[in-house]
Amino acid sequence: MSVAVLAGAMVALSATSAAPAPEPRTERVTLSSTGEQLQKGASGNSLSSDGRYLAFVSDDSEVVPGDTNGVTDVFVRDLRRGTVERVNVASDGTQAEGGAYGTHRAEISGDGRYVAFVSTAKNLVDWPSPPSPYSYDVYVHDRRTGRTERISVAADGGSGSAYDSFDMSRDGRYITFTASSQRMEGDAVGRTHAYVVDRRTGKAKRISDRLPPEWYVSSLTLSGDGSRLAYVQRHPRGGRGELWLADLRTGEQELVNATSGGGPTNGSPAGARLSEDGSLVAFSSFDDGVVPDAPAYTWELYLKDMRTGKTRWITHEGQGGLGGGLLSPDGRLLAFMTETKSGDDVVAENVHVRDLRTGRTELVSRTQAGEPLATGYAAPIDFNRNGRLLSLYSTSSELVPGDTNGTGDGFLHRLR
Repeated sequence: MSVAVLAGAMVALSATSAAPAPEPRTERVTLSSTGEQLQKGASGNSLSSDGRYLAFVSDDSEVVPGDTNGVTDVFVRDLRRGTVERVNVASDGTQAEGGAYGTHRAEISGDGRYVAFVSTAKNLVDWPSPPSPYSYDVYVHDRRTGRTERISVAADGGSGSAYDSFDMSRDGRYITFTASSQRMEGDAVGRTHAYVVDRRTGKAKRISDRLPPEWYVSSLTLSGDGSRLAYVQRHPRGGRGELWLADLRTGEQELVNATSGGGPTNGSPAGARLSEDGSLVAFSSFDDGVVPDAPAYTWELYLKDMRTGKTRWITHEGQGGLGGGLLSPDGRLLAFMTETKSGDDVVAENVHVRDLRTGRTELVSRTQAGEPLATGYAAPIDFNRNGRLLSLYSTSSELVPGDTNGTGDGFLHRLR
């Protein structure tokens, strides 16, 4: 090799190795198929593993052409191509005649193929008999084949009344939801339980087998690998609650909000999120007994390592009161929310991400001036598999230029 060629190669190598890492940036991603902002906003923001596809929910009729049903719909945006498709449709493409359950996000599988959602529509699949009105069911749409299937099938083939909470494993095989045992199993006195359906077999299994009389399951979340299910159960009149983690392979269950003696704390756990294998659980609780040094009876964020049994109280700059805990799949990153107050009033909520290995914390909800939000609300929704992308929901108009719709949107933030 000549000296000139060698020198050129060295210069190229130097330039390559010295290239800076991509700067953190935030972009709005819940847009129409023509790239326009949505006047009615959007929520959801579930990411595929590689961060290419994003599922979201909106009742805006301008997301895609031909949306004339006048109800909330579910969409998938290809962030590489900029295209958007509606997915809460029947297998022949017919639009839904009932809305998607807008208080819960849609869930997209790791490869972007499957999308799970809850809907009141009765025309997405064929029913064995006329379905009852106003009941909710869980559906999965296959973006590759176009097929839509109903997951929450009752004992008589009708609606499972899955009206509260649902989740899906990363491979799209396992779907979990809360539903009435009267509908799902034919119980004489129905209560809301946690169920998991294996889409390969079509069988539904009740998981919440430690439910005291009159209690119900209020929320649940599934680990990405489908091996563990976290669910909260409580009495309808309030009082303490219990957060359980069920190993779906062995059948064993463990109480997460446990005292040192092994019994449940006297607080109210909520918002549990899991790492990919379910070994870490982030959750909030209004309590006085989760860890000794946490303040009593304020909403606090905790992180429990199920392998060691140790629970940590999560603070930011020495202060508690955090919320919205979200773990990256590998459990290294923890996203959370902080409050900004004026007197007793909360005027803004910001999102931060902490590297649990190094302790470094990054502000995610930065305005265009690089400052934390002084007004508005932001919440973490989903990490992609390597934890470099985080989807957000925010009502702030300060995150990106041209945000003038005055409502909540979905955003994507690239971490350092």
